[in-house]
Amino acid sequence: MRALFDETFTSNDGKRSSRNIWYGYADISVDGEYGKNINLTEEFMDTLYDIIKNDLSKNAAANAPTETNWYFYGSSVTQDAIGDNIRPTIMVRERSGEFVTNFNISDHDFAVNIDAILSFKTDFEKRLASH
Repeated sequence: MRALFDETFTSNDGKRSSRNIWYGYADISVDGEYGKNINLTEEFMDTLYDIIKNDLSKNAAANAPTETNWYFYGSSVTQDAIGDNIRPTIMVRERSGEFVTNFNISDHDFAVNIDAILSFKTDFEKRLASH
């Protein structure tokens, strides 16, 4: 996984700023019996956690953004039922010390991996909130 972009956008009135950090080529998929499966391991959670905490430590106190968003793009794609290629993406938002995690996934990932995704999401948000 490697950093792609790190940009901060400020609202027109100057009251809000959003830092957005994109990472590419996260190794979150493995070959399964029916295609790619999302492989959300504890080790992968550790990696994401370390990246997020490191990025947050770089927010300057004087100009700290009002929210920070991370986008972790998977290294492979999964085809959906109508032939589109979907790249799994994990998104995390921090605002006022609270974290929200969301996934963009294909219909295949939903059918095969939704339980693991929901479990990972819950565990990851708890971990982020506790530190």
